[in-house]
Amino acid sequence: MGNLSSTSKEFKNILKKRGMMSYEMGKEISDSWSRCIAEGLNPFQDPKQSVVSSIELKEIKEKNDALRKIVIPELELLYSQIAGTNFMVAYSDENGLVLDTIYDKTCLQTDVGKTVIPGSIWAEKVCGTNGLGLSVELKKPTIVSGKEHFFIAHENISCFASPIINYDGKTIGIIDASTDYMSREQHTLALVKLATRSIETKLFLKKFEHELILSFHPRQEYLSTTSVGLLAVNGDGLIVGANSNAKIMLNGLVDLKNENFNKIFTNSFSSIASDLLNNKTLKITDHLGSSVFVVKSQIFKENKFIEAKTEKKTSACKNCEDTKIKREKCVLIRSTFNETNNISAASRKLGVSRTTIYKHLQ
Repeated sequence: MGNLSSTSKEFKNILKKRGMMSYEMGKEISDSWSRCIAEGLNPFQDPKQSVVSSIELKEIKEKNDALRKIVIPELELLYSQIAGTNFMVAYSDENGLVLDTIYDKTCLQTDVGKTVIPGSIWAEKVCGTNGLGLSVELKKPTIVSGKEHFFIAHENISCFASPIINYDGKTIGIIDASTDYMSREQHTLALVKLATRSIETKLFLKKFEHELILSFHPRQEYLSTTSVGLLAVNGDGLIVGANSNAKIMLNGLVDLKNENFNKIFTNSFSSIASDLLNNKTLKITDHLGSSVFVVKSQIFKENKFIEAKTEKKTSACKNCEDTKIKREKCVLIRSTFNETNNISAASRKLGVSRTTIYKHLQ
């Protein structure tokens, strides 16, 4: 209880010295300040810069190489969209360690340009309340503007940050933009959030590139935007992946992972699969009565598994062409699959494993 009282007293003293009132900041910012005070940070001193070694930075970059290949083009696009004076964009890992930055010439000469560098750590407990660190802490988009920064050294800038969330709901990085105080706040945050959604979409498409990916939204005109829900569906109609938008839009139905498509929507997967594969836009209804428009994702062009599923396979696969027994068995499996159009059904009918069925469809 004494610690809470001490923190509250120190909080009020800092506000008074900086000519601020508690009602000027929201709860998320005030809670962050309280954590900074509990960490023993002094807002009137320059924050201690924490930078990892070049060797460690190189190792972390290599570890995140696949993600960085997707992030950097989005970072470059974000930089061009914000456009202005004295601003920068950055990408950090999930702990607030900056990996990549892009600055304008003016920003390079400022304290921000000199301190927000690859290898620097912007976690809240190190650099106080800041957009990047707060986004790490809260796992949500944040704005920290002007005097909302815990350290007075940062009170002339505005920071906008948004987490990158993977298909499992885990934060795997942060996109941050910092610019001079009083800049276009909501506009800048919207662009940062758009960049992270674009990254998340590309990661999802890459992760499930060998499944049928469906895009859906209550409004048809939104099907080409990053606000769509994405579902990855395998050859048996099971949902093996769902992005954050899908989980929000289908909230209250069932756990999306490894659920049958038919348990979520009143339209059976088998009844609409053909139309989806032919690039038709359909309107379907979930079991709570909400309707959405759905279309096959364009990434499907690279989907070898589904292509194999829909083709008529009446000859043996390449691996079974060397002997008559192998050829006959393979033709039987492929023909049965063509009849059932379902791996599980073919497996049950022939008394072989799903893996065996799949191998002969390659």
